[in-house]
Amino acid sequence: MFPKQSTQNSIGRVLLAAFALTLILAVTITPAAHAGEYIEGDPDATLPEGEVVDDDLFIAGQDVLVAGVVEGDLFAAGQDVVISGEVYGNVYAAGETVTISGFVDGAVMLGGYSLVLEDGAEIARNVYFGAFSLEAEPESQIGRSVYGGAYQLILNGEVVRDVTAGLAALEISGPVGGDVRAEVGEPTNGEFVIRYWSVDMPQIDVIDTGYRVDEDMVAGEVDVTVNQIDTDIEIPEFRFDPGYFLMQSFRRRTGEFLGLLLVGALALWLMKDLLLKAVAEVRSNAAVDGLWGLLIYFLLVPFFFTLFIVLGMIVVFFSLLTLGGLTGELISVSSLLFLALTTAFGLLTSLGAKIVVAYLVGRWLVDLVSKVSFEEYWQHFVALATGLFLYELLRVIPFFGWFVQAIVVLIGVGAFFVLIKNVLRRNPALPEGGAAPAEIAE
Repeated sequence: MFPKQSTQNSIGRVLLAAFALTLILAVTITPAAHAGEYIEGDPDATLPEGEVVDDDLFIAGQDVLVAGVVEGDLFAAGQDVVISGEVYGNVYAAGETVTISGFVDGAVMLGGYSLVLEDGAEIARNVYFGAFSLEAEPESQIGRSVYGGAYQLILNGEVVRDVTAGLAALEISGPVGGDVRAEVGEPTNGEFVIRYWSVDMPQIDVIDTGYRVDEDMVAGEVDVTVNQIDTDIEIPEFRFDPGYFLMQSFRRRTGEFLGLLLVGALALWLMKDLLLKAVAEVRSNAAVDGLWGLLIYFLLVPFFFTLFIVLGMIVVFFSLLTLGGLTGELISVSSLLFLALTTAFGLLTSLGAKIVVAYLVGRWLVDLVSKVSFEEYWQHFVALATGLFLYELLRVIPFFGWFVQAIVVLIGVGAFFVLIKNVLRRNPALPEGGAAPAEIAE
């Protein structure tokens, strides 16, 4: 038996192929459409019997009825499309159900769930389709050939030339003037229990998989290839495993802890003074630093956009000034500058801000437990490791961990911004109330 999910996926692919086929054929087969006429329903759209459109017709609505005459091509789309009139061009129709009982002088391209050529339907040329089901009733006629793909194809009417299709179920009891070439997929267990695609779809008769062809009704050759489809595969049931998610969270937090600890250790070794200045800034003005960080994030996108425009204008200006002599060099320099600034900001938010705040908290905790002098490198390292451990521990908590990360990043970024601002003002002194780096290190 077919698994329900597999069946639905197959139908979805067929419908997608149908619309793609319709679009391709509309572009490659038909001539360019003129302005045409448009009928848009609210919710239904109708071309009444007796009315004539002497151009192409585009019609769409929930329920579409074409009972009049269309001198050009017909493009129809809706939930239920019915064509009972006359069309002297090609027909391109897509809908949940498409029913044709009238006359079409050209070819027919159909996409949908249930496609039906009723008794009395006459198609002068080919029929191309992609659907779940196409059925041609006994008194219908297709003037040339049938091409397409579906779950099932039921041909009780006449096909003047050939039938070429890929299917799961094929049934031919009407006359075929040419050859029948088809590929049929059969389930390994030989059963099919899904009778309808969904409760919202029209309830149509679904035939069993395989093929049943009355070869006496086929004038040419019957070449049907049967491909076995393995439908005995058991789909594993998804089960929520809290242990797996906990282990994944533990792995991520451990990895970030080790990474921050390594970078922080290098920062304490190579740029200790800068790190301690940033720590002192956070200790004295954490709230203000957080507000600065929030402002920076609000202005981040406009800043980098403006920077990009300015660098581009500089490149253009000096390129014109040097008649293009420095264009390549200017582009390289400006690109490297832009990349350097974006990379520096990324490192600041992902590493620097967390290290600064974690060191400050860790040092406070170490001071509570043991009054150390912080004269040795390892004492600073212990403070950093303690703060990072607490940070990662809080990050494990759902939602709250994200909030902690946001606060830490905003405060850290704001602190670095204040330091840079003070340096640019040639006033590296800390704000009132802040301790000097030497005092922190002691």
